[in-house]
Amino acid sequence: MSEPFASPPTELPALSDCSFYHTMDLPGYGLVEGEWDLRRTADVYLGHVNFAGKRVLDVGTTDGFLCFYAEQQGAYEVVGVDLSPAHAWDTVPFADETTMRESSQFQAGIARLNNSFWLSHRLLGSKAKLVYADVYSIPRAVGEFDIAIFGAILLHLRDPFLALQRVSSRVRETVVVVDLLWPRKLLLYLASGLLRRPIVEFLPDPATKQPRETWWAIPPSTVKRWLAVLGFEAQRTLYHRQRHRQRWHWLYTVVARRVRTL
Repeated sequence: MSEPFASPPTELPALSDCSFYHTMDLPGYGLVEGEWDLRRTADVYLGHVNFAGKRVLDVGTTDGFLCFYAEQQGAYEVVGVDLSPAHAWDTVPFADETTMRESSQFQAGIARLNNSFWLSHRLLGSKAKLVYADVYSIPRAVGEFDIAIFGAILLHLRDPFLALQRVSSRVRETVVVVDLLWPRKLLLYLASGLLRRPIVEFLPDPATKQPRETWWAIPPSTVKRWLAVLGFEAQRTLYHRQRHRQRWHWLYTVVARRVRTL
C-alpha cells in the first residue's frame, strides 16, 4: 500500500507564492495576515476541546493553522486533509461561460494554499502530516482518529452530510463542527430549532450567479441532527464572533461525542 501522506516540497515555498487563510506569526517573517484571525480565539472556535494525547484530523486544513494549534495543545499526532491542484474544488456549476475559467483559477489558488501549509510547517517546526484528498475519499490508510475538526468547511461542500458520514466513520471520540451564523437567516435558524427539523437553505442564485463557492446556510440544530444520525451526541453548542477581513462575523461550534457505533 502506498504512503498516504504528502512529502514536503524539496524547496521551501516563497512567501510570495503563498495564500494564507489564517493570520499567523511566523518565525523569520513576523505577522502574516490571512482572511481569518483566530490567534487569540482558537480555543473558543474549537469549543474548548482538550487535544492533549489525541490523534486529530483537520478537514480542509488550508494553511494548517488549526493543525498547528492542536499540535501546540498537546495532540500526539495531527493530520491535515486538503485538496491539491489535481483535485477539483466543490464550486457551484453555474451554466455560464465563466465557470470553466473560474475553476482553473480555484486550482491555482489551491497550490498557493498548499504552499502556505508547507512554509508554516517548516518555520514552526511542525510534525503534522498532510494528505492530499477530497473530503469524500480520504484514504483508508490514514487510519482512525480521536478528534475530527470541520472548521467552517461544510457550507463550501456540495454534500456536507456525506462529508460528515465519511469522516465520522473513523472518529473514535469527538467531532467538532464550526460554521457561519448568517445574520439574514435568523428565521431559518429559529424555524429549524423550533420545528426540530433538519432545515438547510441552498444559497446559489441562478439570477446573480452567486455565490460560487458557498452552497448552504446550515443551522446548528441541523448539524446536531446529522451528527446524532451518525452516532454522535452534541455535548455543547457555542456561539462566538471571529474576525474575517477586518470585520466581525458570528459563528457557531458544535462539539459532539460518539455514543454509538455502527
